[in-house]
Amino acid sequence: MNEIDIREIYEKDVLAIWKKFENHKVFSNPDFEYRKHPLLPEIVHKESLMFIGMNPSFRKSSVIPENEKNIGFYQIPKEENSKDIPYFEKMKEVAEYCNAKWTHLDLFFIRETKQELIENLSYTNLEFLNLQLEISFEIIERAKPKLIIVSNALASEFFGKMKTKHNSFKKIWKGFDLFFEDNDVLGKKSTFNSEIGTYEIELNNEKVPIIFSGMLSGQRALDIGSLERLKWQSKMILESRAKK
Repeated sequence: MNEIDIREIYEKDVLAIWKKFENHKVFSNPDFEYRKHPLLPEIVHKESLMFIGMNPSFRKSSVIPENEKNIGFYQIPKEENSKDIPYFEKMKEVAEYCNAKWTHLDLFFIRETKQELIENLSYTNLEFLNLQLEISFEIIERAKPKLIIVSNALASEFFGKMKTKHNSFKKIWKGFDLFFEDNDVLGKKSTFNSEIGTYEIELNNEKVPIIFSGMLSGQRALDIGSLERLKWQSKMILESRAKK
């Protein structure tokens, strides 16, 4: 199988998390009813270019379909309708430039536009986040991505960036060692590969390149020059790995 059936494998696990925390204050406000309905991809492609986001957004003017009231699953847009979802347009553009198959996964499944919610929960309810992270990182490992692009600054922290900020909360993140240079104090070697210009993390006993990027859509999206560099670097990394 070249894909992971997220609905079949993880639906019950995600619903169990929401059931466990159904009385949490994050779900009690009637203005945020949409948070009660987690959202995940229908499938995740294996051995592809993987884009990682923070969590699915939601406009209060939107309406959740009746069949998604317990849990929803979205599909990566196909060629003919990819323009219908602006969030995916730049991912598709990068992947097409690289001539690569691509996939997408959010680290968290709670619908919310303001990601401050996740940051606040990281200080107040670690278990709710950690249970989701256990699932999302298991999916990442199963997917065996050729390259990971984390297109959200806060999401990068759950991979191990800014460890000093989260010194007391190690259990909520994967916590990869991400050292730009050798750290003699900690006795840690650099995990930054200067030949490809980015970090590498270990998944399934293999080094996998990971790019920490800015957002690809929205008001804080990358400028044209930064997007071009991301395209070039991604293609260079994928081509160099294909030669090995």
